[in-house]
Amino acid sequence: MSDIKIETEFKNLLPPLTEEQKTELEKDIIKNGCLTPLVVWNNILIDGHHRYDICVENNIPFDLTEMEFKDKLEAMEWIWSNQKNRRNLNKYELAQIALKFKPVIEAKAKENLKTSTGGKNPRPCQKSGNPAIDTKKELAKIAGVSHDTIHKVEVIENQAPEDIKKQVKAGDLTINNAYILTKSAVEAKKKNEEQEKLYKEQLEKEKQEQEKRKKQEELEKSLPENAVLIDKFRKPKETHIFGITDFNNLTEEQLGDCIKHSKKYEDAISKVALLSTSNDSLKAWSCIANTAELIDIELSELSLAIKNLITIQNYFKEVKKDG
Repeated sequence: MSDIKIETEFKNLLPPLTEEQKTELEKDIIKNGCLTPLVVWNNILIDGHHRYDICVENNIPFDLTEMEFKDKLEAMEWIWSNQKNRRNLNKYELAQIALKFKPVIEAKAKENLKTSTGGKNPRPCQKSGNPAIDTKKELAKIAGVSHDTIHKVEVIENQAPEDIKKQVKAGDLTINNAYILTKSAVEAKKKNEEQEKLYKEQLEKEKQEQEKRKKQEELEKSLPENAVLIDKFRKPKETHIFGITDFNNLTEEQLGDCIKHSKKYEDAISKVALLSTSNDSLKAWSCIANTAELIDIELSELSLAIKNLITIQNYFKEVKKDG
Protein backbone atom coordinates (compact mmCIF):
# COMPACT_ATOMS: atom_id res chain seq x y z
CA MET A 1 0.00 0.00 0.00
CA SER A 2 2.74 2.43 0.91
CA ASP A 3 4.34 2.08 -2.56
CA ILE A 4 1.26 3.43 -4.35
CA LYS A 5 1.69 7.02 -5.57
CA ILE A 6 -1.17 9.52 -5.88
CA GLU A 7 -0.95 12.18 -8.59
CA THR A 8 -3.46 15.04 -8.79
CA GLU A 9 -3.90 14.85 -12.60
CA PHE A 10 -5.41 11.38 -12.18
CA LYS A 11 -7.15 11.82 -8.82
CA ASN A 12 -8.93 15.06 -9.81
CA LEU A 13 -9.66 14.19 -13.44
CA LEU A 14 -13.27 13.15 -12.83
CA PRO A 15 -15.89 14.93 -10.69
CA PRO A 16 -15.79 13.64 -7.09
CA LEU A 17 -18.54 11.42 -5.70
CA THR A 18 -21.26 13.08 -3.65
CA GLU A 19 -21.21 12.56 0.11
CA GLU A 20 -24.14 10.17 -0.25
CA GLN A 21 -22.35 8.13 -2.94
CA LYS A 22 -19.17 7.93 -0.82
CA THR A 23 -21.16 6.77 2.20
CA GLU A 24 -22.85 4.00 0.18
CA LEU A 25 -19.53 2.90 -1.33
CA GLU A 26 -17.90 2.76 2.11
CA LYS A 27 -20.76 0.69 3.55
CA ASP A 28 -20.49 -1.78 0.66
CA ILE A 29 -16.69 -2.19 0.94
CA ILE A 30 -16.78 -2.61 4.73
CA LYS A 31 -19.50 -5.26 4.35
CA ASN A 32 -18.28 -7.15 1.23
CA GLY A 33 -14.63 -6.13 0.86
CA CYS A 34 -13.02 -4.40 -2.13
CA LEU A 35 -14.27 -6.62 -4.95
CA THR A 36 -12.95 -4.52 -7.86
CA PRO A 37 -9.12 -4.32 -8.23
CA LEU A 38 -7.45 -0.90 -8.22
CA VAL A 39 -5.59 0.01 -11.40
CA VAL A 40 -1.96 1.22 -11.24
CA TRP A 41 0.66 2.28 -13.77
CA ASN A 42 4.30 2.39 -12.60
CA ASN A 43 2.94 2.35 -9.01
CA ILE A 44 0.78 5.40 -9.76
CA LEU A 45 -2.90 4.92 -8.89
CA ILE A 46 -4.92 5.37 -12.07
CA ASP A 47 -8.39 4.16 -11.13
CA GLY A 48 -10.04 3.57 -7.74
CA HIS A 49 -9.04 6.58 -5.64
CA HIS A 50 -12.19 6.52 -3.50
CA ARG A 51 -11.88 2.75 -2.93
CA TYR A 52 -8.21 3.20 -2.04
CA ASP A 53 -8.99 5.86 0.61
CA ILE A 54 -11.74 3.72 2.15
CA CYS A 55 -9.55 0.58 2.22
CA VAL A 56 -6.58 2.38 3.79
CA GLU A 57 -8.75 4.09 6.40
CA ASN A 58 -10.49 0.83 7.38
CA ASN A 59 -7.47 -1.49 6.93
CA ILE A 60 -9.24 -3.51 4.22
CA PRO A 61 -7.08 -5.50 1.75
CA PHE A 62 -7.43 -4.89 -2.00
CA ASP A 63 -6.07 -6.30 -5.27
CA LEU A 64 -4.11 -4.37 -7.91
CA THR A 65 -4.17 -4.57 -11.69
CA GLU A 66 -1.03 -3.28 -13.41
CA MET A 67 -1.49 -1.56 -16.76
CA GLU A 68 0.96 -0.15 -19.30
CA PHE A 69 0.61 3.23 -20.98
CA LYS A 70 3.08 5.01 -23.25
CA ASP A 71 2.57 8.35 -21.47
CA LYS A 72 0.40 10.32 -19.06
CA LEU A 73 -2.02 11.41 -21.81
CA GLU A 74 -2.79 7.82 -22.78
CA ALA A 75 -3.39 6.95 -19.11
CA MET A 76 -5.81 9.90 -18.73
CA GLU A 77 -7.62 8.92 -21.91
CA TRP A 78 -8.05 5.37 -20.56
CA ILE A 79 -9.49 6.69 -17.28
CA TRP A 80 -11.96 8.84 -19.17
CA SER A 81 -13.03 6.11 -21.61
CA ASN A 82 -13.43 3.68 -18.69
CA GLN A 83 -15.64 6.07 -16.67
CA LYS A 84 -17.55 8.41 -19.00
CA ASN A 85 -20.40 5.98 -19.71
CA ARG A 86 -20.93 5.39 -15.97
CA ARG A 87 -21.70 9.04 -15.26
CA ASN A 88 -24.57 11.25 -16.31
CA LEU A 89 -22.76 14.48 -17.21
CA ASN A 90 -24.01 17.59 -19.02
CA LYS A 91 -22.06 19.47 -21.71
CA TYR A 92 -20.55 21.89 -19.22
CA GLU A 93 -19.22 19.08 -17.01
CA LEU A 94 -17.87 17.22 -20.09
CA ALA A 95 -16.02 20.36 -21.19
CA GLN A 96 -14.72 20.88 -17.61
CA ILE A 97 -13.15 17.41 -17.66
CA ALA A 98 -11.71 17.91 -21.16
CA LEU A 99 -10.00 21.13 -20.03
CA LYS A 100 -8.08 19.11 -17.41
CA PHE A 101 -6.38 17.37 -20.36
CA LYS A 102 -5.17 20.71 -21.76
CA PRO A 103 -1.77 21.01 -19.96
CA VAL A 104 -0.86 17.39 -20.82
CA ILE A 105 -1.94 17.77 -24.48
CA GLU A 106 -0.04 21.07 -24.81
CA ALA A 107 3.07 19.48 -23.29
CA LYS A 108 2.85 16.58 -25.74
CA ALA A 109 2.31 18.95 -28.69
CA LYS A 110 5.38 20.93 -27.63
CA GLU A 111 7.44 17.74 -27.26
CA ASN A 112 6.32 16.49 -30.70
CA LEU A 113 7.34 19.79 -32.25
CA LYS A 114 10.69 19.78 -30.46
CA THR A 115 11.43 16.18 -31.52
CA SER A 116 10.43 16.73 -35.13
CA THR A 117 12.57 19.86 -35.58
CA GLY A 118 15.58 18.86 -33.47
CA GLY A 119 14.83 21.64 -30.98
CA LYS A 120 14.70 24.32 -33.70
CA ASN A 121 11.81 26.44 -34.91
CA PRO A 122 10.11 24.62 -37.83
CA ARG A 123 10.01 26.10 -41.33
CA PRO A 124 6.51 26.54 -42.82
CA CYS A 125 7.03 23.70 -45.32
CA GLN A 126 8.88 21.40 -42.91
CA LYS A 127 7.19 18.07 -42.15
CA SER A 128 7.58 16.44 -38.77
CA GLY A 129 8.21 12.84 -37.82
CA ASN A 130 5.45 13.07 -35.17
CA PRO A 131 2.01 14.36 -36.12
CA ALA A 132 1.17 17.92 -35.06
CA ILE A 133 -1.41 18.12 -32.29
CA ASP A 134 -4.31 20.58 -32.46
CA THR A 135 -5.09 21.13 -28.76
CA LYS A 136 -8.54 22.65 -29.32
CA LYS A 137 -9.53 19.81 -31.64
CA GLU A 138 -8.32 17.20 -29.14
CA LEU A 139 -10.22 18.81 -26.25
CA ALA A 140 -13.42 19.01 -28.30
CA LYS A 141 -13.01 15.35 -29.27
CA ILE A 142 -12.52 14.26 -25.64
CA ALA A 143 -15.61 16.16 -24.46
CA GLY A 144 -17.74 15.36 -27.48
CA VAL A 145 -18.65 19.04 -27.91
CA SER A 146 -17.75 21.83 -30.37
CA HIS A 147 -14.58 23.98 -30.30
CA ASP A 148 -16.79 26.98 -29.51
CA THR A 149 -18.27 25.26 -26.45
CA ILE A 150 -14.79 24.39 -25.15
CA HIS A 151 -13.73 28.05 -25.56
CA LYS A 152 -16.80 29.38 -23.76
CA VAL A 153 -16.50 26.92 -20.86
CA GLU A 154 -12.81 27.80 -20.46
CA VAL A 155 -13.69 31.51 -20.24
CA ILE A 156 -16.41 30.73 -17.66
CA GLU A 157 -14.06 28.52 -15.62
CA ASN A 158 -11.27 31.11 -15.59
CA GLN A 159 -13.21 34.35 -15.25
CA ALA A 160 -16.81 33.85 -14.09
CA PRO A 161 -18.01 34.65 -10.55
CA GLU A 162 -18.73 31.49 -8.51
CA ASP A 163 -22.48 32.13 -8.64
CA ILE A 164 -22.50 31.91 -12.45
CA LYS A 165 -20.39 28.71 -12.38
CA LYS A 166 -22.82 27.06 -9.95
CA GLN A 167 -25.85 28.02 -12.04
CA VAL A 168 -24.46 26.77 -15.36
CA LYS A 169 -23.22 23.53 -13.80
CA ALA A 170 -26.65 22.95 -12.26
CA GLY A 171 -28.29 23.62 -15.63
CA ASP A 172 -30.04 26.81 -14.49
CA LEU A 173 -28.04 28.77 -17.10
CA THR A 174 -27.06 27.71 -20.60
CA ILE A 175 -23.37 27.76 -21.50
CA ASN A 176 -24.00 30.61 -23.95
CA ASN A 177 -25.90 32.77 -21.42
CA ALA A 178 -23.28 32.07 -18.75
CA TYR A 179 -20.55 33.09 -21.23
CA ILE A 180 -22.36 36.37 -22.04
CA LEU A 181 -22.85 37.11 -18.31
CA THR A 182 -19.18 36.31 -17.66
CA LYS A 183 -18.00 38.72 -20.36
CA SER A 184 -20.30 41.38 -18.89
CA ALA A 185 -18.99 40.68 -15.39
CA VAL A 186 -15.39 40.97 -16.59
CA GLU A 187 -16.14 44.30 -18.27
CA ALA A 188 -17.96 45.52 -15.16
CA LYS A 189 -15.07 44.45 -12.94
CA LYS A 190 -12.63 46.30 -15.19
CA LYS A 191 -14.87 49.38 -15.07
CA ASN A 192 -15.16 49.12 -11.28
CA GLU A 193 -11.38 48.90 -10.96
CA GLU A 194 -11.01 52.00 -13.15
CA GLN A 195 -13.68 53.80 -11.10
CA GLU A 196 -11.99 52.74 -7.87
CA LYS A 197 -8.69 54.12 -9.17
CA LEU A 198 -10.33 57.42 -10.15
CA TYR A 199 -12.15 57.53 -6.81
CA LYS A 200 -8.90 57.09 -4.87
CA GLU A 201 -7.17 59.69 -7.06
CA GLN A 202 -10.03 62.12 -6.41
CA LEU A 203 -9.86 61.47 -2.66
CA GLU A 204 -6.12 62.11 -2.71
CA LYS A 205 -6.61 65.29 -4.73
CA GLU A 206 -9.28 66.53 -2.30
CA LYS A 207 -7.04 65.68 0.64
CA GLN A 208 -4.18 67.70 -0.86
CA GLU A 209 -6.52 70.63 -1.57
CA GLN A 210 -7.83 70.54 2.00
CA GLU A 211 -4.28 70.55 3.36
CA LYS A 212 -3.43 73.44 1.05
CA ARG A 213 -6.50 75.42 2.21
CA LYS A 214 -5.69 74.68 5.84
CA LYS A 215 -2.14 75.97 5.41
CA GLN A 216 -3.50 79.06 3.65
CA GLU A 217 -5.94 79.72 6.49
CA GLU A 218 -3.21 79.22 9.11
CA LEU A 219 -0.98 81.61 7.20
CA GLU A 220 -3.70 84.29 7.05
CA LYS A 221 -4.46 83.93 10.77
CA SER A 222 -0.80 84.37 11.63
CA LEU A 223 -0.54 87.68 9.73
CA PRO A 224 -1.19 91.11 11.35
CA GLU A 225 -4.66 92.55 10.73
CA ASN A 226 -3.37 95.30 8.46
CA ALA A 227 -1.13 92.98 6.38
CA VAL A 228 -1.66 92.94 2.60
CA LEU A 229 -1.55 89.49 1.00
CA ILE A 230 0.45 89.03 -2.17
CA ASP A 231 -1.92 87.87 -4.94
CA LYS A 232 -0.34 84.46 -5.32
CA PHE A 233 -1.16 83.68 -1.67
CA ARG A 234 -4.70 85.08 -1.86
CA LYS A 235 -7.67 82.69 -1.98
CA PRO A 236 -8.94 82.26 -5.53
CA LYS A 237 -12.40 83.62 -6.31
CA GLU A 238 -15.08 80.96 -6.18
CA THR A 239 -16.68 80.38 -9.57
CA HIS A 240 -19.66 78.40 -10.79
CA ILE A 241 -19.05 74.89 -12.16
CA PHE A 242 -19.35 76.30 -15.71
CA GLY A 243 -16.74 78.96 -14.95
CA ILE A 244 -19.33 81.75 -14.57
CA THR A 245 -18.86 84.40 -11.87
CA ASP A 246 -21.69 86.79 -12.83
CA PHE A 247 -25.06 85.31 -13.81
CA ASN A 248 -26.59 88.75 -14.24
CA ASN A 249 -24.39 89.51 -17.27
CA LEU A 250 -24.17 86.26 -19.22
CA THR A 251 -22.46 86.27 -22.59
CA GLU A 252 -24.00 84.36 -25.50
CA GLU A 253 -21.29 81.71 -25.20
CA GLN A 254 -21.89 81.28 -21.47
CA LEU A 255 -25.64 80.96 -22.07
CA GLY A 256 -24.96 78.28 -24.67
CA ASP A 257 -22.79 76.39 -22.15
CA CYS A 258 -25.56 76.61 -19.54
CA ILE A 259 -28.11 75.16 -21.98
CA LYS A 260 -25.72 72.40 -23.06
CA HIS A 261 -24.90 71.35 -19.48
CA SER A 262 -28.55 71.62 -18.41
CA LYS A 263 -29.47 69.23 -21.24
CA LYS A 264 -26.88 66.76 -19.93
CA TYR A 265 -28.41 66.93 -16.44
CA GLU A 266 -31.89 66.48 -17.89
CA ASP A 267 -30.79 63.39 -19.86
CA ALA A 268 -29.04 61.94 -16.79
CA ILE A 269 -32.12 62.40 -14.58
CA SER A 270 -34.36 60.83 -17.26
CA LYS A 271 -32.09 57.77 -17.40
CA VAL A 272 -32.17 57.43 -13.62
CA ALA A 273 -35.98 57.49 -13.71
CA LEU A 274 -35.98 54.64 -16.26
CA LEU A 275 -33.67 52.36 -14.26
CA SER A 276 -35.12 48.91 -13.61
CA THR A 277 -35.25 47.90 -9.95
CA SER A 278 -36.89 44.50 -10.40
CA ASN A 279 -35.54 41.54 -8.39
CA ASP A 280 -34.03 40.01 -11.56
CA SER A 281 -32.16 43.24 -12.38
CA LEU A 282 -30.81 43.58 -8.85
CA LYS A 283 -29.76 39.90 -8.76
CA ALA A 284 -27.88 40.36 -12.06
CA TRP A 285 -26.11 43.37 -10.53
CA SER A 286 -25.10 41.31 -7.48
CA CYS A 287 -23.40 38.73 -9.73
CA ILE A 288 -20.98 41.49 -10.73
CA ALA A 289 -20.57 43.35 -7.43
CA ASN A 290 -19.78 40.16 -5.53
CA THR A 291 -17.13 41.27 -3.05
CA ALA A 292 -17.31 43.56 -0.03
CA GLU A 293 -14.86 45.98 -1.65
CA LEU A 294 -16.87 46.26 -4.90
CA ILE A 295 -20.12 46.64 -2.93
CA ASP A 296 -18.54 49.49 -0.92
CA ILE A 297 -17.59 51.24 -4.16
CA GLU A 298 -21.10 50.80 -5.57
CA LEU A 299 -22.66 52.09 -2.30
CA SER A 300 -20.30 55.09 -2.29
CA GLU A 301 -21.20 55.99 -5.88
CA LEU A 302 -24.92 55.45 -5.24
CA SER A 303 -24.75 57.65 -2.13
CA LEU A 304 -23.05 60.40 -4.13
CA ALA A 305 -25.64 60.07 -6.92
CA ILE A 306 -28.51 60.27 -4.40
CA LYS A 307 -26.92 63.31 -2.74
CA ASN A 308 -26.59 65.07 -6.11
CA LEU A 309 -30.18 64.23 -7.06
CA ILE A 310 -31.48 65.57 -3.72
CA THR A 311 -29.51 68.80 -4.30
CA ILE A 312 -31.09 69.16 -7.75
CA GLN A 313 -34.52 68.31 -6.34
CA ASN A 314 -34.21 70.93 -3.57
CA TYR A 315 -33.04 73.53 -6.08
CA PHE A 316 -36.12 73.04 -8.26
CA LYS A 317 -38.38 73.11 -5.17
CA GLU A 318 -36.97 76.54 -4.33
CA VAL A 319 -37.38 77.71 -7.93
CA LYS A 320 -41.01 76.52 -7.88
CA LYS A 321 -41.63 78.25 -4.55
CA ASP A 322 -40.11 81.55 -5.78
CA GLY A 323 -42.16 81.36 -9.00
